Formats: sequence, structure tokens, C-alpha cells
Amino acid sequence: MLKKTKLVSLMLLAGTLAVPESAFAEITPERPSVSLSQQNGKVVCVVEDSFGPVIGASVVVKGTTNGNVTDMDGKVVLENLKKGDVIQISYIGYATQEITYTGQPSIPVTLKEDTQALQEVVVVGYGTQKKENLTGAVAAVAGDVLENRPITNVGQGLQGVVPNLNVTMSKGGAPGSSSDFNIRGNNSINGGSPLVLVDNVQMDANLVNPEDIASISVLKDAASAAIYGARAAYGVILITTKKGKSEQKPQISVSASGYWQSPALRMHNINSLEYLEMRDIAAANSGMSSLITPGQLDYVKKYMDGSYKYSEYFDQSQDQSRWIYCGNTDWFNELYKTSFSQQYNVNISGGDSKTTYYGSVGFADQNGILKTADDNYKKFNATLNLSSQLTKWLQVSAKIADNYSTEDHPITNSTAGIDAYGGMLKNDLSPLMPVRFGHTGRLVYSPGAAAINDSNLGIQTSGDYIYKEEGINNYSGQNGNTNPAAVGDLGGYTKYKINDLWLTGAVKITPLEGLVINADYTYNIYSKNASEVQRTFTDYTAVAGTEALYGWTKPSYANYTTNEDYYYAFNAFAEYSKSFLENTHNFKIMAGYNQEKKSNKKYNAKRTNLIVEDIPDLDLATGEQSMSSEDTYWAINGFFFRFNYNYKQRYLLEVNGRYDGSSKFAKDHRYAFFPSVSAAWRISEENFWQPLKGWWNDMKIRGSYGSLGNQVMDDLGNFPYLATYGTNSSYNYLINGSKPVIVKAPGLVAPDFTWETVTQMDFGFDASFLNNRLTGTFDWYRRNTKDMLVAGATLPATLGASVPKSNSADMKTIGWELSLGWNDRLENGFSYWVKGVLSDYQATITKYAGNDAGFYSQSDGDGKYYVGQKIGEIWGYHSNGLFQSDDEAATIDQSELYAGKWGAGDVKYEDLDNDGKITKGEETIYNPGDKSIIGNKTPRYQFGITIGFDYKNFDFEMFWQGTGKRDYMLSGAQFWGFTSQWDVPYTPALDYWTETNTDAYFPRPGWQNGGNRVTSDRYLQSAAYGRLKNLTVGYTIPKNLTTKWGISRLRLYVTGENLLTITPLNDAFDPETLRGMTYPINRKVAIGLNLTL
Repeated sequence: MLKKTKLVSLMLLAGTLAVPESAFAEITPERPSVSLSQQNGKVVCVVEDSFGPVIGASVVVKGTTNGNVTDMDGKVVLENLKKGDVIQISYIGYATQEITYTGQPSIPVTLKEDTQALQEVVVVGYGTQKKENLTGAVAAVAGDVLENRPITNVGQGLQGVVPNLNVTMSKGGAPGSSSDFNIRGNNSINGGSPLVLVDNVQMDANLVNPEDIASISVLKDAASAAIYGARAAYGVILITTKKGKSEQKPQISVSASGYWQSPALRMHNINSLEYLEMRDIAAANSGMSSLITPGQLDYVKKYMDGSYKYSEYFDQSQDQSRWIYCGNTDWFNELYKTSFSQQYNVNISGGDSKTTYYGSVGFADQNGILKTADDNYKKFNATLNLSSQLTKWLQVSAKIADNYSTEDHPITNSTAGIDAYGGMLKNDLSPLMPVRFGHTGRLVYSPGAAAINDSNLGIQTSGDYIYKEEGINNYSGQNGNTNPAAVGDLGGYTKYKINDLWLTGAVKITPLEGLVINADYTYNIYSKNASEVQRTFTDYTAVAGTEALYGWTKPSYANYTTNEDYYYAFNAFAEYSKSFLENTHNFKIMAGYNQEKKSNKKYNAKRTNLIVEDIPDLDLATGEQSMSSEDTYWAINGFFFRFNYNYKQRYLLEVNGRYDGSSKFAKDHRYAFFPSVSAAWRISEENFWQPLKGWWNDMKIRGSYGSLGNQVMDDLGNFPYLATYGTNSSYNYLINGSKPVIVKAPGLVAPDFTWETVTQMDFGFDASFLNNRLTGTFDWYRRNTKDMLVAGATLPATLGASVPKSNSADMKTIGWELSLGWNDRLENGFSYWVKGVLSDYQATITKYAGNDAGFYSQSDGDGKYYVGQKIGEIWGYHSNGLFQSDDEAATIDQSELYAGKWGAGDVKYEDLDNDGKITKGEETIYNPGDKSIIGNKTPRYQFGITIGFDYKNFDFEMFWQGTGKRDYMLSGAQFWGFTSQWDVPYTPALDYWTETNTDAYFPRPGWQNGGNRVTSDRYLQSAAYGRLKNLTVGYTIPKNLTTKWGISRLRLYVTGENLLTITPLNDAFDPETLRGMTYPINRKVAIGLNLTL
């Protein structure tokens, strides 16, 4: 049957894009064992199917690496066998067989088609389930998708792997930057993210060593997540770490890689000649005269053509003390470099019939790409997993995990507008200014000295100065311009030290057949220490004696913060399984209790004016000092249950419920019950489906509905139901010669403040075809978030306080997700796979109190939403192009957008309401003036595509990830060019209107007419993109060589990350971050090895 379907298989491959969940199983069903009798230490295996020899089948001694693949005749020879060894034969699409070696010289094997793919086990809440019996929306991913990649956190490896698991890098590619997770799109106005559990306890996934992960399950719908109650309103990510295996000899695995990284995309400011010309045009359009210093243009031209070697010159008639810049600096190139990073992991695992163990240590050393600053992240991981079957009915286990990391970054100087996580970029880095002065000397006052007029040296004086060589290229800046390279090198640092220790003990009791009782206790100590030290440094000028301390780093200070978290979790649950009438009726019931508490203590101390800046001790400072502390906690407890029933593995039913309590709500509103129900029909198990079984192997239709509470309200703190007093220990008024301590009046809290509730409906199907080579999963869902906490109905201003938060808003999110996959092996042993995911969602406000007027603007603190609003809406004007003459501009009244004179080269807007002028109306949905909805910034049609193969000893895999549709309105100088005279445009902004470039994209440059820069469809960008996230090529050294070296397996590989990006977005922005001043996403090229002893 298999060979008859090969042609059909290849044709279907052309349209296949997805993730075959069957490829992700961590637990393989037990296989039948066959015993044959004769004696010899060498055996010839001949593997066939019903059509003849099978090429490329894996034949290996179970529990060892002694094995090989069959040749063109389906044969393989195994040596060094001893009686009792179990030979395991496997091949894609066929059931794995196990044969016990008893000395026979040859073993004939006939493979049978695999009908057990759906027997694989998937991790779910407080247990596991067979994939075939799942009724909820659960996606399973094997840990190997994270292995051998130059990543430091889990999120980087999950982008685009699971449909509607949305991963963003909020801090770009900065060392130590974490990933943010979202499941199924917009959740609540008040925030909320998935619950992440590592081995059943809540944990930051970014701190887990990716190499320690065995599997990841994503619980998407309410039915699968309801078992976790209050924290699972927006899905659950279950991470299971690796454990030892019974009856396995000690196995040591080593992985090591080193990688080079640089910006994935490069954005360049315009050159100096372009800058001077464009700035003067902008100045003229803004009613100003030329901003070019006399003589400067000539020096710039000579510097750029190489006839003048210095990036600055001195003209005493123009400035008495400062150099005048004439360089041509590409600041992106000057700030970033190619750096080298490395990571290593070693693990040992094994076990006997009673005890298993897994231990690992890992080290990652990630260097940043900033040229002049310490920019580094180091992470150390150590894990030990132990399990022992003390008796037939008692198993105990323990886990110890410690994650220790350090971060070094240049100081974040908000005064100077520089942020280490922003990549040290600014919008006013002039190309004229060099990083360091070209001159290595300065002018020194010398009364009576002759005038200097040296055009080669670039110095003109009227006398009394001599040029003295010092041999130093000082940083530029001169206390008037921010030089991020100087600040990064000399301005101070921010250091973090994080230690995260986890201790878990568990017991598993099996008092009778079918009943399993589990209990575990976890204790976690987390500490984070931050040291922020700002140093002053001298900003040199052209004339010695006129230098000064750089203004943005005054005063020096030391600022120390300590965070301590203490967390514990207790779980106790029992599960009972029972089948009747020869597995016709199958029941499983689970019930349990969960309790967790987390307390946080924070201390901060700061003092200015360090006496010795290299010894930043608070006692060695003389300036103002401040101290603060914080002590808070949250706690939950809940009772939960799950009931499963299936009839002949055909009709499936699951009911979940959880009675949850949260400390974040008042006593009378603290507890709530959250139920869910799901059902599925394995239609392929019906008799009428049997004629299709030859090519359509499995078909399951499922649906679910459930309700969950949301206690995760990011901005409202741990006690949002309490009215809290504000305090100030040093109020800025003098009373009796001192600053008093004051207490501020508390805000208001709604008396019925309670849970946000999330209900979700899901319908989907799972299918497999052609002996499970082709798999597919589809889900459609609707999620209703009710009783969101927002400012309530508008109250009179005489209230004297802000409107209290109340449960006054609802939102619905509708989406779908598709997963497809193809996995096959050809007769010549060539294995290949194609996987892909695609998803979409949109959210709409269905209720919102306090906005009867219908304002659509969300610029105020509360954000104004209206009923019917789609989240992510972009309101703006429609543009009819650019005015081509002053007379044309005079025909339309656009004075509300800019009260000055409109002229040729300005943006022309469309009068939608036909009132003869362009206005914004009242900025309501009832009177929007000439504005309308022109787009939506919600990312749509997010996808991931994986294509790979392995042949003989070579393996290859390529992974693409991206977004199919997204509107975005960019802003700032990086997009527009000049929004003030201090801005520096990037190269895309050069396409601006002039009389000789009337078909330009951008309007005439200028900083006065802000009306040219309002949101409009002309400048709405498409932020869709496709990015080659990973490409890997590997080679496994032949076993006949490695065995001579005492090595079981040795694989060498080369891999690349973010190698190519395809996007129509403006070239000055990265579609993944969409913020100009962000640490660049990194392109990485790595070499590495995997070694097993």
C-alpha cells in the first residue's frame, strides 16, 4: 500500500506546510518483542515490507548506539552482540519492532504499517493523555526544536513553531533580553499573558536552559487550560525537562557552539553632504536662514574626497574654543560590531530498573555588538533530576535546578536620551560629528604667538595660540552633542546579578491498580541585584583649558537595588482509571488541590557625587541620598478536577473544573468556580470510514467551551481592591527649616471590584493521511473577555479624584489556526519533511462604559475605547498626494493641521465630509471630521515554515517565520527625516519633494509644518515580513570511525539565524521591533558539535 501511494504523496507535498505533531512525541508506545534461538556474536538483519527490501531502516541494539541503517538490499550487519540483547528495527511509516538476540546468524524482518501514531502521549495539566484522546486545543513540541541553536532563551526558539503562540522580543537583540509570550492574540485591556509552568511549577521560561527541555505543550483553549484556573485565562505553556531512562547505561552528551553575531538589518543615516543640503532646504521651508557654518561645506567636500584628513577643523572667527565638525560618520556602523559568543552544555543520564537520573550543566556567554561598551550576558545552569521506585507502590523523585546569570550594559542615560536596550541610538547623531577627533593635539594659549592659517591642519587663529601635539584622539561631543560611543565607554555601567534556585520533592503512590496519587512541593528563592553607576568624564574641546565635564553625566552617582522573591507551590492530586467490557467504556477521573504563594521584597539606595568614581561606595559619596523599600505578595489556592470518558476510543468527553481563590480580590469576591467541557468524535473509527482507511488514516472532530478568571492585571498591583495612601518622605517645601513627610489622599475603588472572566469556544479537527505521513490540525475559536477593569462612567470634575476602576468593559477575540505537515523517507534512505503553521485573530470591543461620546483616541491615561472598535485600529487622513504648486495648496483649507502657509511639496488631504476644509472633527466615531479608519496594526496571518532532510550522514533544515499582513504608522526622525533642526534623517528620507523631484514620496523637508506628518494612508506602512530564522547543515561522523575513538556519536554543524529578511517596510526599521531606537535583532552564524560518549 505504501509504495502505491508514493506518487500521491509527492503531489500532496507540494501543497504542504506544517508541523506534524506526531513527530514531536517524547514517549513511544511499547512494541511487541519476538525471540529467536541460535548462537553467534554477529547477525545479519534483512528488512523488508510487503513490496520488497526496505532501504534506510534503522537497526540498533536497544539502549546502545550499536547499529546502522539497511543498504540497497535491505541488509545490515550487527557485531559485538551478546545473548539477550534487544534489536530494535524502525522506519518512518512503519511500526517499530523489537527482536531478542539469542545467537541466531540472521534475522528476517517484515515491517508493518504503523497504526499507532496517535498512541503518542502529550503532556496536559497535571498529567498526560494519548494524542488520540485529546479533546482540547493542545499543541505539542519536542525539545529538539531548541537544540543546537545559538539562543539564550526558550522564546527565541519558539517563534513561528506553534500556530498562535506569538513570541516578541521587546528589547530587540540586546544580551540577556527576554521573550514575551502571547497565545491567541489580544486578551485584556489590562494585560495578561500565558501561565508558564516548568515541571508543574510557575517559572520564568527565559531562565530555563533550552538544552534541558524534553517537550513543550501549549494549552490554548479554555477546556485544556481550565485545570489551572485563575492564572490560565490566556493559555498555558507546559515545559517538561529531561529525565533519566530506566535500563539505560550512563550516557554523557556534550554540545558546544561558538557564533558570530552582527545586526540582521543595517540602517544608515544620510551622508554629510546630503545632510547639509537637506537641512538647509528644511530650514528655508521653516522660515530660517542657512545653518551651514561659513567654510564648513568646503571642508566637508574635501574630507569626503580625501583631500583633507581630519573630521573637524578650528576657525577662531566662528568659535573661540570648539572644533567645527566636517566628518562623514555612519553612526550605525560606528556603534555596532561583529562579536563572538559561545555556549556549552554537558549532561549525563541513565538508570537501572528502579532509579533514574539526569544531570546537566550549561554555560552561555553572549557578547553584545556595541563597539565601545561592556555589553555582555552570562548564564550558568545546573540541573539534577532523580527518581527512584522504592517499592512497587511508592516512587519518590527530586529536582534541584539553579540558574545564575550576570548582565553588563552601559548606563541608561535618560537625560541624554540614551538607552542600552535601545542600542545607544539617538535621533540627533549628526554625520558631521566623528566618534573621535582626527586631531591628536589641541591649541594651547601662548601670548604673542603668531596667527595660524593652515588649511592642511585645519586650524585658523588670529594669534596667541600654538598647536600642541598630545597624541590622543579624544572623543567628540564638546558638551553640546551626545556621543553615545563616549557615554558607553566612559559614562558608567549597569550590572545585574540574578540567581534562581528551585528545589522540588515529589512522591507517587500506586496503592491499587488504576489509582495513582501524586504530591509535590516546590520552594524557590530568586534574587536580583542591580548596580547602576554613573561616572563623569571630560568632554574635550579644541582649546586646552576650555574643556568641561560632559553635561549629561553630572552628577556622578551609585544606585543599588535588591529584589528578593520567595515562592512555594504545593500540589496534591489523584487519578483513577478504569475500563469496562473489554475497553468499551473507559473512565478516568482526577482531582486535586493546589496552593501557591509568592512574596517580594525590594530595597533601593542611591547617593550622588561619588568621591572616587572607581569605588562607587555609598559611604564614599557626598551628595543627596535616597532610600526606598517595598514588601508585597500574592497567593492562590484552588481545588480542581478532570473527568474523562470514551467509548471504544471513538466518542470522547472531558469535563474540567476549578474552584479558585486569589489574594488579589476582596474577601467577598475572592473565590470563583471555572468549569469547562470538551468532546470529540473520532469519526475514522466508525465502520463506514473503513474504506477510506487506506489513505485517510485518522479524522477527529472536536469542540470545547469553558470559563476562566483573570487575576493577572499587570498595572494594578497585588492589592487593587484596596484604596492606598500615597506618601512622600521629603516633600519639596520647607516647614520649620525641614522638608516634611506628607500623606496623600487615597484614590477610589469600586465596591464591586471582582474578577475579569474569560469564556472561550473552540471547534477543530485533527487528521492524518497516507499512513500518517501527512498530518493536519485546524482550530477556530472565539474568546470573550468580560468585566474588564476600566475607568467607569464619567463623573463630575468636582469629585476631586480619578474615576475608580470597575468591571465595565467586554472584548471578543476571534481567530483560527492551521498546522500541516509532511514527513517521509524514500527508498534510497532520503528522509525529508515539510512543516508549517498559519494563524490569524482579531479583537473587538463589545462593551465599554465611560465613553458615551464615542472618542476613538487612546492618547489619555485610561485609553478611550468604543463599542465596535477593533483593537489596533489606525485612524488617519486620506491623502491625494503632494501639492505641486503654491496656488494648488491655496485652494484647500488645511489650517487646523498647521496654521502656517501650505505650499508646493506639502501633503494634500482629502475632504471626506465635504465641508471645504480638512479637520479632525471632535475625534469621535460620530464626528471624525476627515479622519477614518485607514488600517490596523494587529499582526495578521502569522506563519512558520520548516523544510528539512537527512541523507546518509548529512542533515539540513531551514525555518522561515513572519507575518502576512500588518499596517503600521512609523514616526520620528528615522522615518520623516527632519522633525526639528537637530534631527538626522536616514537614507529612505532622501526621496523628498523638490522642484526637480516632484514625484517624491516624502513631502518637502521642514520642521514647522507638523501637518505633513499626521497619520495618513499615504505614509501607512506594510509591516509584513518573512525572515529566514534558522538554517542548519550538519554532518554525523561515520560510526566506524567514532567507535575507534571511544565516541558513540559525533555530529558537526553550521547554523545561521536571521540570515535574510523580506519586507516592504521602510528600510530604516526592523519589522520585528518596529521601533527605530531599539537594539538591533542579531544575525548569527554558528559552528558547533554534538558528542555522545
